[in-house]
Amino acid sequence: MDPKSQPVPFRELSKEEIKTRMNEHVLWVESEGTQGKCADFTGAHLKGEVFMGARLPGAIFQGAYLYGAYLKKTDLENATLAQANLRGANLRWANLRGANLQGANLVRADLHQADLRSADLRGANLKMATGLTQDQIDPARCDPATVLPEGLHKAPRSSS
Repeated sequence: MDPKSQPVPFRELSKEEIKTRMNEHVLWVESEGTQGKCADFTGAHLKGEVFMGARLPGAIFQGAYLYGAYLKKTDLENATLAQANLRGANLRWANLRGANLQGANLVRADLHQADLRSADLRGANLKMATGLTQDQIDPARCDPATVLPEGLHKAPRSSS
C-alpha cells in the first residue's frame, strides 16, 4: 500500500491552543489580514468542541474531526470544511455561505436555518440531516455524489 494513501491521524489540540487560534483569527478578520492569522484546524480532532457564535469566516477545517461539535450561530462564511466529519454537529443558524463542504460528512447534522447560499456540497453526505429544507439546498452547489435527506433534491443548474 502506498504510504501516501495511509490515513493521517487527527491532531490533538489543547483547549488553550484552540482558544489562541480563535483569538488570532478574530484579529486577522478585524484587521483584514494585516494582524493575527487565519485559523487552521486542518486534520484536528475537535469532537464535541463548542464554537457557538464564534467568528470564523475563512477558517480552515480541512479533514477535521468535528463529530458532534456545537457550531450553533457560528460564522463560517467561506470556510474550508472539505472532507471534515461533521456527523451530528449542531449547525443551527450557522453562516455557511460560500463554505467549501466538498466530501464532508454531515450525516445527522442539525442544519436548521443554516445559510448554505453558494456553499459547495459536491460529494457531501447529508443523509438524515435535520432541519434542512429545499430552500436551503437550491442556492448551494451539489453534484451527483451529493447525498441529501429523503424528500430533498438537487436543484437543476442552468447551462449558462
